[in-house]
Amino acid sequence: MTKVKSLPALLALSDSLRAARTDQGLGLRRFADALGVPAATLSSWETGKRQPEIDVVAHILGFLRVSPAEYQRIMWLWHQLDSPTFIENLIPGTASLRQKLDELAVRSWEWAPHTVPEPLQTPEYTRAILQRDATQPDDIDVEVFIRQAQQLGRKQPRRRTVLLGAAALAPAAASQLHAIGATADRLHVKIRIVPASTEGARTMEPFTIYETAGKTFTVALRHHDNVIFVSERDVVQRYRSRFRSLEREVIDDADLDRSESPRYRRA
Repeated sequence: MTKVKSLPALLALSDSLRAARTDQGLGLRRFADALGVPAATLSSWETGKRQPEIDVVAHILGFLRVSPAEYQRIMWLWHQLDSPTFIENLIPGTASLRQKLDELAVRSWEWAPHTVPEPLQTPEYTRAILQRDATQPDDIDVEVFIRQAQQLGRKQPRRRTVLLGAAALAPAAASQLHAIGATADRLHVKIRIVPASTEGARTMEPFTIYETAGKTFTVALRHHDNVIFVSERDVVQRYRSRFRSLEREVIDDADLDRSESPRYRRA
């Protein structure tokens, strides 16, 4: 079996294969029998646990009679498996591959300079950033409810470290700061604040480093309506070094309640 270099591409491929089957109303066991493969094997292809060979993918798509455009898209995903860089186009209303990496990761490191990550947001904070972004009032209540519901069912990496830029707390600093301790304990996450005066804190864009089974590392970079996933070793090491440099500047836990301190204010 070909060594997989891009876990995000494999997850995108597996999701597409599962969607192609379910769109036809076929159950997993029934479809596995039709293909002549064990149900466990088909399941491993559809969950990203195993990489199917290209002729297997072509056979599945042909059997399901997917459209030519969908056939080309899924085959393109297969050819991305050996690429160290994968770009996901974010589509409103659909789950991002980052959520799947959250579920698979044994550990993650996140730098959030501008906005508190959604799983850590209080309703007051979510409401404040939606108002800041000029979201329609009628849509704010709906969006707050949706995000809170998503947080309840979202799985988190077993070990997670989040560095928050001081500016990220500005929209609702008091309520968000008071909630951080309890949230951290509940989600088993280590949260630290990086002062605005830290070198690079104002210019370094947000990123997340995921470690999955077998010490496989992937860096996720948000860029407008895309997320760029990179697994190239040199790039991963560069971002791990950047994270460590920020981590050396964090504020002690004892400072977390000082919500009125100038170091928390937006520059």
